[in-house]
Amino acid sequence: MRFLQAILMAMARLADGGIKGFEWCWKRFLNLLPGGGGGGTVMPPKTLDLPDVDEAHDAKEAAANQQLAADYLLSSPERVALAWARASNDERDSIPLSKLTTDQIDWLEVRLTDDQLKILASEKSEYKVAAALAGQEDAIAGVPSVPTPKKKFGPDLTDRISEFRMNGIERPPAYVH
Repeated sequence: MRFLQAILMAMARLADGGIKGFEWCWKRFLNLLPGGGGGGTVMPPKTLDLPDVDEAHDAKEAAANQQLAADYLLSSPERVALAWARASNDERDSIPLSKLTTDQIDWLEVRLTDDQLKILASEKSEYKVAAALAGQEDAIAGVPSVPTPKKKFGPDLTDRISEFRMNGIERPPAYVH
């Protein structure tokens, strides 16, 4: 449609103005071709909206400080347990529990109720949390400690037999003079 309009305009200009009309038609025709054809108006360069150097430096420093804080919060088993207890259900998936043993992870995820997790989250002392993780009874009021495996009170019969046999092997030979 534009092409037909340009042809009609060119014919009218040719009839009206002679050489100047021909010149106008030629420029108009070249501008219709793909790629622009002739020289058109030059667009002013776009100004880029780049952040200020100081703002970029401040953002980088803030990100580094945030990473240091996250590393500090997850640097010990006590802090990991506290961070996990204080986090919401959605945030708990992003907290790595690699500093905890399997018994401690089971204690946090399965054994503690929501009310007990709230008590643990409100705990201020890392020493009490460490004692609860170590299995010390009544370390934190209202929160059971990590269960520890029951220890045997004496050597088992098989332990006594193997110890007796090993003592016979390791004993130096007795020489009679």
